[in-house]
Amino acid sequence: MKKFRLVITGNPGVGKHTSARLVAKKTGAEIIDINSIAIEEGAIVKKTSRGLDVDIRKLRGQLGRLLRSKDDLVIVGHLAPYVLKAAGIDMVAVLRRSPYELQKTLEDRRYDYDKVRENVSSEILGVSFYDSIKTFGRRKVAEFDTTRRTPEQTAGEIVSTLRGLPKRTSVVDWLALISEKDDIQKFFDY
Repeated sequence: MKKFRLVITGNPGVGKHTSARLVAKKTGAEIIDINSIAIEEGAIVKKTSRGLDVDIRKLRGQLGRLLRSKDDLVIVGHLAPYVLKAAGIDMVAVLRRSPYELQKTLEDRRYDYDKVRENVSSEILGVSFYDSIKTFGRRKVAEFDTTRRTPEQTAGEIVSTLRGLPKRTSVVDWLALISEKDDIQKFFDY
């Protein structure tokens, strides 16, 4: 396989880091964890009850310097659309998960109610997917539904797509799913 730079992104709880490790193992690529770089390089502004506030500009610069010197990379993190540029990125895998499964995953991780609601709402609306297309362009972005799939299956699909299978976008529509189940009010206050 030719040299590549793959981004794996999506909301917390969709399987980004597990998939990244498996993809790296299958391809021999190095993993760059955006969150780890932010912590190691001092790009954290402050820790709040809602998470870490990151100096986006500082983190963007650090990642840019790192990416200029390496190939065969799997870059993983939910901040990817905000701290990376499209240049030099070959493919972006946006992982998606059913809001029903995602809610359970985040509750099992002991996220507080507001954080669960914020992340599940973001997943339903496809914020990570939209922001990835906005940053990287539709041609580079592929969407992967991790619902009821093993991490190995997801990683296999990502590697196959990276190797040349057509990219899939707009395959996930959680809003239609929750509308069909009459659960909009369950996930959104209105």
